Amino acid sequence: MLLLLFILLLPVSIMAGCAQSGSGTAQASAESKKSETKSAQVETKETDWTKPTGGTYPDIKKKSVWIDVSTEKQRAYIKEGSKTLYTMVISSGLDRSDDESTPKGTFYIQPERGKWFFSLGYKEGAEYWVSWKNHGEFLFHSVPMTENKKVIEKEAKKLGTKASHGCIRLAIPDAKWIYENIPVKTKVVIS
Repeated sequence: MLLLLFILLLPVSIMAGCAQSGSGTAQASAESKKSETKSAQVETKETDWTKPTGGTYPDIKKKSVWIDVSTEKQRAYIKEGSKTLYTMVISSGLDRSDDESTPKGTFYIQPERGKWFFSLGYKEGAEYWVSWKNHGEFLFHSVPMTENKKVIEKEAKKLGTKASHGCIRLAIPDAKWIYENIPVKTKVVIS
């Protein structure tokens, strides 16, 4: 019964994501403006997970930065005060259950970080992980990989949409940049 429910709901969730892309038939002027605004916020092309998603990385060595994560827009913003220094395309939790949700609230980068992990339970691993909640449970990390460190392309192609088990997935260079540049105790706000 649960499998049947999953099979029935999966196409609905995929179609809901497609509906946000701003494509469709012409609408009244007010609806058209809403659609244009929404399509500007939602990236419609596939994101290249092998390249930085926001261009050249900022030099933050002498800056006090924090990370603002929007699960609605599927973006992580590196900020100094209210000024956005860099924007990354992410994939947050699917939000279908507590086990697949990205926690919302204010957190801080924790000391745990590493260049590689593999979860036998999920049969997925990732590079360049940095913990932000529960000391290794919720992470920033690269797109998912196999046990042999090969990108799982089916999952990587979801970058920019809700797709994770609760962690924040990033393009490989973005994950590496966070791993190398964001210090412990950096504030992370997730909404």
